[in-house]
Amino acid sequence: MRTITRAEYINEEEHMQLVDLRPMEFTEAQPDNPITLLDIPVARLQVVQMGDSIEDLWPDRGTVEPTLAYNADGLCVLSIRRQGEYGKFEMLYIGSEIILADPALGLCVVLVAYHGTECHGSKRNRHVSKGQFYRYYQQGVCGDWEQVVWQNLTDELRSLIIETVEEKGPAWAKKPGKLSSERNPPTKPITMTSYKVVRLIEGRYYSLYDPTQEYVIGERLKEPAKPNHGGGFFSFPKQATAEFYLASCVAAIPFHWEIVTPALALLECEVGGRIISYGHKMASTYLRPIKVLEVRRLDSGNS
Repeated sequence: MRTITRAEYINEEEHMQLVDLRPMEFTEAQPDNPITLLDIPVARLQVVQMGDSIEDLWPDRGTVEPTLAYNADGLCVLSIRRQGEYGKFEMLYIGSEIILADPALGLCVVLVAYHGTECHGSKRNRHVSKGQFYRYYQQGVCGDWEQVVWQNLTDELRSLIIETVEEKGPAWAKKPGKLSSERNPPTKPITMTSYKVVRLIEGRYYSLYDPTQEYVIGERLKEPAKPNHGGGFFSFPKQATAEFYLASCVAAIPFHWEIVTPALALLECEVGGRIISYGHKMASTYLRPIKVLEVRRLDSGNS
């Protein structure tokens, strides 16, 4: 009796078939009933080297990357390319390395490297199309294979791939990526405090200049700040300036006096993104009202 527990590659001319030999036992001496590959559970993934050559002088990833498709028998076929020789420019070089193929995990990792045959660009910036990248293929719970991205792999699988590349990959191979635990948290956007005078109508806050624009406490708004008063949310960087403006607006609302406005309010805001200074006031891409500092009623209901 012997137990088969690992994946084997069967090389036949220009293709290799990945066979899943899950742990199983069988008797070797069975001449009347020989065991063939058809009797062995397979991973249903066949890795095939394409026989045609690419003549592209300036290749890109889309030209050289592997393709995954199902054939008429329902077998998933991963087609890779290998041609040329690295550093030789007689023909386009494509090297596709099977870094990891684990039927038990349902995982196949391919490293692709390539370079073109001719330089391009200006005389001072001549370069050749080249690069390397990884492709990851995973078997789902239903047995189907599909391409997945690094971000969708668990840290356990990422660690296995990184270790395999370091131990068995080419010396020039780059690290596939980072573990989730290694990634830095997003940088908190830089913000500053500003002050804004708004209309107060039936408990809601609206812009003086554009009465259709509502401001909600705690809700961040976005409008790209543009030069020459071309866009953004306007507010005052200093509270004293905003208070002086509030007092002047109580005396006479500068915009849309026809809008019935029972009161005005002074809001403390948090602004961020692009900020354009106009001296006593500024425009910002982001604005979030934080709290109400003061409310001033208008005796006549408007001004």
